[in-house]
Amino acid sequence: MTSKILFIGYGQITKAILKGMQGALVGRVVSIVGKDPSKIAPFLKQEGLDFVNLQACDKSIDITDSVVFLTLKSHALSAFTYIGQASAVLSALAGMSLEILKAHLQAPHFVRFMPNVAAFLGLSATTYYSPNPTPKELIDLLASFGTVVQVDKEELVNASMVTNGSVLAFLSLFTQALIDSGVRAGLKHTQAEELIIQSFKGFSALLATQSPQEISQNICTPAGATIEGLSVLEEKGVRGAIMQACHAIAQRYKSKS
Repeated sequence: MTSKILFIGYGQITKAILKGMQGALVGRVVSIVGKDPSKIAPFLKQEGLDFVNLQACDKSIDITDSVVFLTLKSHALSAFTYIGQASAVLSALAGMSLEILKAHLQAPHFVRFMPNVAAFLGLSATTYYSPNPTPKELIDLLASFGTVVQVDKEELVNASMVTNGSVLAFLSLFTQALIDSGVRAGLKHTQAEELIIQSFKGFSALLATQSPQEISQNICTPAGATIEGLSVLEEKGVRGAIMQACHAIAQRYKSKS
C-alpha cells in the first residue's frame, strides 16, 4: 500500500493521532490539508513533526493514492470535493456513515474508527469497523496510537463513544470530584491529586486481572467505611445517572447516522 498519508483536518484529534503514531510515520510522506492548516504548524514544530507537509485548499483536495485520515468536523466533509481515488479512507467522523463517505470519496477500502485523546500518549482506546477485510497495514496504523478493538456492526462505532470517545471527559469529572473530596477531608490539593493519579494507575493494573466487582468486593469490609460510601452513591443514583448520560451520547450520534 502507498507510503502517502493525508490528514484532512487539523484539530485536536489530528494532533493526538499524529503525536501518538509519530514512530509509524518514518519513511512516509505525510500531509495535512484544510482551509488553513498553518494553524497546526506551531504544534508540529513543538513535537518534532515539522516534516509534515501543509496544504491549504479552499474547494478541492487530491486524495489520489493516499491513505486518507478524515479528522475534520463532520459537517465540513461536504465543504470539499475529493479528486482521484485514495488507497484507503480511515474516518474518525462521528455519526458519519460509510454510505455518506462513499458518496464523497472513492477508495477500495473504507474504515470507520473511533479514537480518544489518549492517542497523544499512544494509549487511545480505538474501535474500528469495515464491511470488508481490513488490510493489516491499516490496522497497524490504528494500533500505532493505542489499542484497537474491531466491532462487527457499523452502528457500534457510534455506540463506542460511551466507552472510549467520551469516557475520558466523564472520568475527568469524577477525578476532579475525588480530588476535591480529599481537600475537603483535609489533604492539600497536591497531595490529593498525587494520590488519585496513583490510584488510577493501580486500578488500571488491577483491571488486567480482576473484574470491577471483584476489586470492589476486595475493598469493602462488612459494615466498613467503603461500603457506606458506596451505599450513598447508589442512593443518589450515580450508576443510573452515568448510564443515562452514556445513553444520551449514543442516541445523539445514532441520530446523525
